[in-house]
Amino acid sequence: MADTPQDEAAKARIIKHMNADHADSLFYYLQHFCKLSSRNAHGATLSSISLSSMTLKTTDGKTHTIPLNPPMKSWSEARTRSVEMDREARSALDISSIRITEYEPPRKPVQVVLFAILTLTWLACIFQSFIVPGSWLYKVAEFFPGGGAETFLWMIRKMTWGFIGLHIVESFLLDRIRLRKHGVVRGTAVWWKWIGSCLIEGFACFQRIDATIERRTKEAEKAKH
Repeated sequence: MADTPQDEAAKARIIKHMNADHADSLFYYLQHFCKLSSRNAHGATLSSISLSSMTLKTTDGKTHTIPLNPPMKSWSEARTRSVEMDREARSALDISSIRITEYEPPRKPVQVVLFAILTLTWLACIFQSFIVPGSWLYKVAEFFPGGGAETFLWMIRKMTWGFIGLHIVESFLLDRIRLRKHGVVRGTAVWWKWIGSCLIEGFACFQRIDATIERRTKEAEKAKH
């Protein structure tokens, strides 16, 4: 049976709504129901829908059809069905309903000071070969308490690889157990900001993102009442 004008209008509304407001759900649908990687699923759009299936198109031009079992009886079921699919996909992928959508920079004085100290530590590790007698960097390092420039250089040489390795591991863990779980797609601008920040400040980044998650969880709970 051919679709009626009312059917076509309903499908158009659903497609427009899903693409405009639920791109994250489409992303998770493809990962769970079609077993696509997050990279291949990112940026997908809903191209068509029927009572028995939906078809999504990925950025590489490929289409992926997800059967709706059981088929919907009418278009009025679309919202409920999409919510159920989203819940199933998130549960299977271990994705929280609390989403991180932006980067939270250090704001409190102690956070800013720590970020500055660790940034300087990174710079010292990277440019330690330029801290030589007679250079302005060496003269600045002479103010280091407990032995001046030579003590400073000895300490930097001893800690460089451990410092870098620790912060790389912390950034890996941030991606795996925080960012992915809370909807931050790898490679996006928000992801790079959090990862870059974690590379610099390490565990302090976890504390800040956990505070953000806690705040948004409370907001979500409050909205239910």
